Amino acid sequence: MRADRELRPGGFAPVMATGIVSQGVRAAGARWASDGLLAVALAIYGLLLVAWARRVAGHRREVAAQLRDPAKVFGFFTFVAGSDVLATRLAAGPWRPAAAILLAVAGPVWLGLMWRAARVVRALGPGGMLRHVDGSWFLCVVGLQSVVLAGAALEPHRALAAKETGWALGLALYVVVAVAVAARLVRLGVRPQELSPPYWITMGACAISLLAGARLVPQGLDASPPGDVVAGFLLVIWGWMTCLLPVLLAAGVWRHGVHRVSLAYEPTWWTIVFPLGMYAVSTAALGTAEGPHRLVAVGHVMAWTASGAWAMVMFGALGGRGIGQKMRSRDGNARRMAPPGR
Repeated sequence: MRADRELRPGGFAPVMATGIVSQGVRAAGARWASDGLLAVALAIYGLLLVAWARRVAGHRREVAAQLRDPAKVFGFFTFVAGSDVLATRLAAGPWRPAAAILLAVAGPVWLGLMWRAARVVRALGPGGMLRHVDGSWFLCVVGLQSVVLAGAALEPHRALAAKETGWALGLALYVVVAVAVAARLVRLGVRPQELSPPYWITMGACAISLLAGARLVPQGLDASPPGDVVAGFLLVIWGWMTCLLPVLLAAGVWRHGVHRVSLAYEPTWWTIVFPLGMYAVSTAALGTAEGPHRLVAVGHVMAWTASGAWAMVMFGALGGRGIGQKMRSRDGNARRMAPPGR
C-alpha cells in the first residue's frame, strides 16, 4: 500500500520512453531489440495500470489533490502519451484491436485532463503561472499529438480533417506553453536544482509534433496548402528541434558539471530518453515523407543513441548507482586517502 501512495503522476514516462525507442530501433532494422523493448513497455504499462487502479480506489483524496496541484497535474498526461505510443506501435500487427482500445481510452482522458489543467492554470493567475510553469507543461502537447499519431496509425484514410485540426491545435498549444516557459526563465530565472530533466520535453513535444505532421503527409496533409509549404514548415520544426538539442545538453553541463547537482537516478530521467527517441523517429519519418533522405540515416543513428540512454536510465532504475553517486564515492575515497592538511 505504501508503494501505491508513492506513485507519481508522471509515472508512465518509462512507457513513453521505452515505446518510442522500440519504434526507433525497429526502423533502424533491429526487430529483435524492438520486440524486446515493446515487451518491456507493455509489462511496465500493465503493472502501472494495476498500481494506479489500487491508488485511485484507496487514496482518492490524494489523487484529487494531485489533480489540483499545478506542479503535478501535467504529469498525468504521461498516461495518455504512453497509451498512444503503445497504440501506434501495435497498430500495424495482430494487436490492432488492443491499439484501438488504447486510443479510445486515451482520447477522452486527454480531454478531461486538459479541462482540469486549464482550470488549475486559470486559478493561478499570471503571476502564479510564471512561478509554476516548467517543462512538464509541454506534456499536454505530447498527449494531444500522441492521440493524432495513434489515430493516423489506426485509421490512415479516415477523419483526416479531425487529425489535421488536432495537429494544428497541438502546435498552437506548444507555442502558448513555450511563451510561458520563456517568460518564466527571463523574468524569474532558474536555479540549477529547478532546471530538471522535464525541460527536455520542450524538444520532445516539438519532435512528436513533427512526427505527427510527417505521418499525416501521406494521408493528404499537403493536399490543401501547397505541398512545398507543408514540407518547408516541417523542416522549420525539425530545425527548431535540432537547435534545442545542444541548448539542453549545455543546460545539463551547467546543472551537473558546473553546479554539481547529483546525477543519481530519479524517475524524471525518463523525460530525457523520450525526447531522444522521438527525435530519432521523427527525423527518419521526415526524411521518408519529404526528404532529404539522408535524414533517415540520421534518425537511425539517433535511435541507437536513444537506446543507449534508455539502457543507462534503466540501469539506474533497477538499482544501479548513478554517475553522480560514483563521482562522490571516488571523491570521498580520495579525501580519505589524502594526507592530513591537504
